[in-house]
Amino acid sequence: MFLKELYSYQIQFHQPLSTNQIMKLHKLISKNTHQLYLHQGHLIADAGHLPKLLSFFLFMNLDRPIILIIDGENVEAAFQELEQCWMNRVEKSICRKRYTESMMNDNTSIVV
Repeated sequence: MFLKELYSYQIQFHQPLSTNQIMKLHKLISKNTHQLYLHQGHLIADAGHLPKLLSFFLFMNLDRPIILIIDGENVEAAFQELEQCWMNRVEKSICRKRYTESMMNDNTSIVV
């Protein structure tokens, strides 16, 4: 049994994702129990909703990094799978914050 985790990553793209890569990302998230959110400036998307995901990548600014938030079990393995979707489009990715189940409770505010 895996513990619930929440990780945030900063990702800098040097090239936009193709529609096929976005579809692959959406399928990876849809097939498991993870929640994935993308944020950049005023843009935010739940990767589980394909129209929002497509809109996010249509309007994102390649000159600025995005924040990717993954919530679920075994997040590092999920992120490694996601990296395969876009590996030829990313300039740099780093893990910003890591929270395990023992660090989170209903009354805790966290920074991602």
